[in-house]
Amino acid sequence: MSFLFPKLPLQTPKRDPDGAWNFFDGALKTWAVKSDGNSFTSRQIFKHGNLHTGVGRKSTATPPYHWHIYQTERFDVQSGVLCYDLDGKEGKLVGGESVTIPPHHYHTFWLDPESGVDLDVHITVSGGPNAGFDDTFIHNFYGYLSSCVMQNRTPSPFQMLAFLDHADVVLVDFPLWTGRLANIVLGRWLGRGLGGYQVEYKEFDDKTT
Repeated sequence: MSFLFPKLPLQTPKRDPDGAWNFFDGALKTWAVKSDGNSFTSRQIFKHGNLHTGVGRKSTATPPYHWHIYQTERFDVQSGVLCYDLDGKEGKLVGGESVTIPPHHYHTFWLDPESGVDLDVHITVSGGPNAGFDDTFIHNFYGYLSSCVMQNRTPSPFQMLAFLDHADVVLVDFPLWTGRLANIVLGRWLGRGLGGYQVEYKEFDDKTT
């Protein structure tokens, strides 16, 4: 079954003195800004001109088109230009602007490659019975994806869906809202139950890195 559930050596991200986690060789940096039990805020800087973060929607680090079961998500742009797709309509935000996305709304975002500057954005998620999008999710999701990409390996869809299922995040790619079922069957039952994938790895744990 190893061909269905391939494992690869996980690479612990580099940490900067200011606490930033580096993914994709530093193209994406993340910090935990605030966590109070009701909401979580992450600061993320996407490097312009980089294959993984600065080539528009097709950049490696661009989140897949998705929706949240419970959480409300807010993007506050600190500097640079953020492009987003919200329910099929694209828009742009510059420093000082923000957008709030309620649960069940399709969305993704990326750095505007025409801006010529890095994107610095604060992302806040609140609501729901599950922490969902938090520092643990960010470190493991991007840590795994970065490990695959930097070793020229294809990420396992079972592993990626396991991460999303655990965070109450659903892909839009599946028709008629069957994304939740895909999370459960492919991510939870097959990926975690049969394939042995985890949603938290020691390589991406604050306490062990």
